Amino acid sequence: MCFRRRYMRRKLLYGSIALLFMGVISLTSRLLAKNAHEENHLAYSFMKIQFKKDYDDRYVVFNRVPKCGSITMTTICYRLGAVNGFRVESPFAEGETPQKSLSEQKEFIRHINSQDPPFLYIRHQYFIDFERYGQKQPIYINIIRDPVARFESFYYFSRYGNIRGGGGSKFDNERIHETVDECVAKRRNECTKPYWQVIPYFCGQDPGCLTRSRWALEQAKKNIEKHYVFVGTLEYLDDSLEILDRLLPTFFKNGNAFIHSQQSEKIRNETYTRNKKKTSEKAKQFLRLETSLSLEYELYEFVRNRMFSMKQILLSASNANVDLLRAI
Repeated sequence: MCFRRRYMRRKLLYGSIALLFMGVISLTSRLLAKNAHEENHLAYSFMKIQFKKDYDDRYVVFNRVPKCGSITMTTICYRLGAVNGFRVESPFAEGETPQKSLSEQKEFIRHINSQDPPFLYIRHQYFIDFERYGQKQPIYINIIRDPVARFESFYYFSRYGNIRGGGGSKFDNERIHETVDECVAKRRNECTKPYWQVIPYFCGQDPGCLTRSRWALEQAKKNIEKHYVFVGTLEYLDDSLEILDRLLPTFFKNGNAFIHSQQSEKIRNETYTRNKKKTSEKAKQFLRLETSLSLEYELYEFVRNRMFSMKQILLSASNANVDLLRAI
């Protein structure tokens, strides 16, 4: 009898363990399925936000920001155009400004809409809102860079240029040889009120976009959320091109294949700013915190966080259907 009771208790114990194990497996399976569903739903929702019904996906505008790897990106775009079968236009006029008059904005919109698609347009110009003129918005993209790194590149380029030329003409002998550290220490306007800004490229054509203000920053963020399918960073160019490949395969399929090509390497070497000096952390901190670059950093972090969220959704989501451009 005692043996029988022990046997029954052992049987109940093993049965309970088995039921518990099966329950854990069932719960885990449901959780995994739920997570996968939510992950794919998140990917779908994100893509629905990114690719609005009123985007004209036949046209891409890359209003490139200077000193953010724009020449390298332009070279990659031309090569991809030849491989993937779309036309690229990257006009340049000596002395042109990125801010456009109303008539110039209207002419730009007319020009884009008159092109045979698929078509990618590249130019240093501030964002132009097609919807303001009752037209469908093309797909806007861009690449930006760490603000201090960009400032350093401009600072030394204006003095020494690169292999292709540029630099040196507007500085006296004393200032042309000053480092960024010395410029900051002397509180030169060049380093206390940095002239070259990223924010206007996203803020747009309103005169307020040039004010180095919080309003301009917030307007830039709004335009990125509403009008830019993707903004990447130069520091993560491989990731940026991989995301563009997923989002816009018509234009950027296999874009990563060209980053490390011999031609791209040659372009990078030719456009690398001469005689750049290492900047101290103290000077960098001043630029980050005590100048208008503090607003630029807010934009940079906003773009980086958005990019990493996109990467997580697009590259990690199981079975995420990223080709939703026409399905939504």
